Amino acid sequence: MRRNLFLYLTLACFVGLIAIFIVDGYMGIYDTLYVTTGEREQRVEADFWLRSAKWDNDAWNTQANRDDKVFFRYEVDNRQFSPYDAEVNVSVWRSQQKLRDLLSQSTSIDPFDKGELEWEVDTTKFKLPEEAGPEQSFEFSVLIKRGEIERRIIVHVNPLTYPPKAVPVPPR
Repeated sequence: MRRNLFLYLTLACFVGLIAIFIVDGYMGIYDTLYVTTGEREQRVEADFWLRSAKWDNDAWNTQANRDDKVFFRYEVDNRQFSPYDAEVNVSVWRSQQKLRDLLSQSTSIDPFDKGELEWEVDTTKFKLPEEAGPEQSFEFSVLIKRGEIERRIIVHVNPLTYPPKAVPVPPR
């Protein structure tokens, strides 16, 4: 009888430890960013920001063509027993200089619910750097601040592509 009691207690402790790990991995505030350029949508999961913080490379890179719009959808998942309130600010930067604010909104998310914000960046509305003519690429950063958390997305803008010039054929 005693032998079985210790077996059951050991089994209960093991199940309890497994349950703690599962709950600990699930609970918290998670954010997912969707970036759409052209017909391609990229999904940036919360674990990307956690992994990249270890490497001091906390920026997501994406590309856009020079006369395109870049669409962003930011999803915040509240996996807690209490509501989550935060101020979300989105701005565009180039060379450590703020170009413009895109969004400033407070959000309140109920327990075990999701909140979503959307915005777009039109690459034609930015003044080009002096060194970037139509045949050169340039980049800018979109900075998302949610409370103490910052997310940075670097958008590489491809140069304009013109049809190839006709090369004259010398007469024979």
